[in-house]
Amino acid sequence: MHSYYIKDRHIWEIQLKQTSWIVSKIIKANETFMKAGFSYDDIMKMNNCSIKDIYHRLRGRFDKVSWRRVVCHNTGCPRWTFVLTMASHGKLYTRDRLQSWGVQVDQECVLCKQANEIIQHLFFECSYANAIWSTLLAWQGIKRSVNGWDEELRWAEKWTKRKTTTVELYKMVLATTVYYVWQERNARTFQAKTKGWELICKKIIQELHCRSSRHTEKILHSLDWYPLQ
Repeated sequence: MHSYYIKDRHIWEIQLKQTSWIVSKIIKANETFMKAGFSYDDIMKMNNCSIKDIYHRLRGRFDKVSWRRVVCHNTGCPRWTFVLTMASHGKLYTRDRLQSWGVQVDQECVLCKQANEIIQHLFFECSYANAIWSTLLAWQGIKRSVNGWDEELRWAEKWTKRKTTTVELYKMVLATTVYYVWQERNARTFQAKTKGWELICKKIIQELHCRSSRHTEKILHSLDWYPLQ
C-alpha cells in the first residue's frame, strides 16, 4: 500500500500494481496532477498510460507555431538555433522591451545609430545587419530584397516548406546570421568592441563550413569561401 492525498475525493490509499518506479514517483506529486486537471479516475488509469501521455497532460497542448520549420531540424549550432528561437518568439531583450519594463536605456540602435532598436529594425532593417544578410543571401544565390524581421520570418516560413539541401543550408545561414548580429549588438553595448560587417560575414561563412553536414558540404564547397574578396 502507498499513501496519497487526493484532493477531490480524500482517498488516502491507492494500490499500485505493476507500476514502474518513475510512474510511482510522478503519482506521488499528486498536487501537481490535481492542478493540471487530473481526476481520480485519471490517476487510477496511470498504469495504462505512457510517460509521453503523462508529460503532455502536465505540459498542456499548444498550437504549433508557423515558423517551426525554420527552427526545427536546424543543423546549426545549438546556441544559434536558441537565439533564432528567441527572436522568432520576440523574446530577445531588445532596448524597446527593456524600456517597456521601466529600464531607462538609450533606444538608439548601436549598430547603425539611425533608428531605435526594435527586433523589426535589428533583423534586418538596420544598415549594418542588412549588409550582412543581403551579402549572405546573394552568396547562396537567392536574389531578393531584404526586409524587416516580420517579413523575413514569413518568407522563411514559405521557403522552408520544401525539403531540399538548399533549404537546409538557408536555415543554418539564417540562424548563424541572427546569432552573430545579436552577438555584435551585445559586444558594442557591454564591451564597447566593434567589428565591421565584412568581418562578420567572413566569420559566419567560416563557421558554416566547420558546422556543415554531409548534405550541405557539397553546396558550401561550390560557393565562394569569401564572397567579398
